[in-house]
Amino acid sequence: MKLTVAANYDPQVVAQLQQYPVAEVYGKFPVDFVGGGRPSYMGTPLSKADLRQYVALLGKHGIAFNYLLNSSCMGNREWTRRFQKKIMSLLGNLEEWGVGRLTVSTPFLLELIKARFPRFHVKVGIYAQVDTARRAKFWEDMGADAINLESFSINRDFGRLAAIRRAVRCDLQLIANHPCLPNCPMQPYHQNGIAHGSDGSKNIFIDYCFLRCSRMRLEDPSLFIKSGWIRPEDLPVYEAMGYETFKLLERGMPSEELLKRVKAYSERRFEGNLAEILLPYGFKTSVKKQRFWMLRHFIKPWQVSMWRGRKILDLLKSQGMLYAARGNPIHIDSEAIPAGFLEGFRQRDCAEADCGACGYCERIAEGAVRIEPEFRERSLTKYREVEKAMAGGSLWGV
Repeated sequence: MKLTVAANYDPQVVAQLQQYPVAEVYGKFPVDFVGGGRPSYMGTPLSKADLRQYVALLGKHGIAFNYLLNSSCMGNREWTRRFQKKIMSLLGNLEEWGVGRLTVSTPFLLELIKARFPRFHVKVGIYAQVDTARRAKFWEDMGADAINLESFSINRDFGRLAAIRRAVRCDLQLIANHPCLPNCPMQPYHQNGIAHGSDGSKNIFIDYCFLRCSRMRLEDPSLFIKSGWIRPEDLPVYEAMGYETFKLLERGMPSEELLKRVKAYSERRFEGNLAEILLPYGFKTSVKKQRFWMLRHFIKPWQVSMWRGRKILDLLKSQGMLYAARGNPIHIDSEAIPAGFLEGFRQRDCAEADCGACGYCERIAEGAVRIEPEFRERSLTKYREVEKAMAGGSLWGV
């Protein structure tokens, strides 16, 4: 087993990561001109000197650093002379700082890197949506050294996983602990919005898709079960198929929570509330954020007025998103998940099935998922108010 783990840039954590099968840590600057897979306001503050020191520290402990250039869209700026100069400068700096691995999601960027900086080990990111053997072969033939499969949709499609593994020789990676909606219909819109929410654009980015799916899970708790996460106990099933590398989310999270996830998956065992190793929010300790992050990213008078922007911030705070949470009102009991949980998916084609007629995940959710009633009702009210304000235009005063 090899784990690739999110960076929170805490130097005290690095020596502890060495105790586990952590091969790689991934991250990036909160803002760069390429963009990435998380909005800038979620990024840990990071200077060039910070990154150099962190990469060197990881190297001393035998852990590689993977810099993310995984934006799904660069707004056609990649065809300009200015962009070309900037990407050459960035790649040169990363190589000089000891970064040996990169993640991309666009074919052109892979070709550019392999042509001009062939020493980089390049991984294809999840936003490339590699979910078939044909797509995996396309990227391998282009020179990809590793591929992160589109885990949101195929982590429980064992026939397709087997076909992809047979089709390519490069390393294949699965995200083990994501809570995203299965076959999420908002994914293209979401990833493109994030791309431009992390590339230095001055427009405000409101993560409509994340708020929407978070509300949907509160309304339908079975969605917590339908998400394609992998239990630590089920890793051997994937390893037997030839999958050895697993990615753990989330970037910038508190150190104790990060280590909890690494420990659980390294030991292939977790007892307690699975939400603690799946959800990207609800931590008891605040995540580290940029100075004046609210003013920089949410309260922009020419786009969203201060008092209207605070409606969204109030919702985020109530959910423990970007803020510390008093406790976790969402509980997914690991002991209530049947031992043969994955076998139920071998007998079903979830991409074709009618969930209403099947009921497999619903039955498991009834015994495993608990949401505090007061929190649920209060939260749903806040979500609906914000969504109504966004769709109705009152958030912007129009």
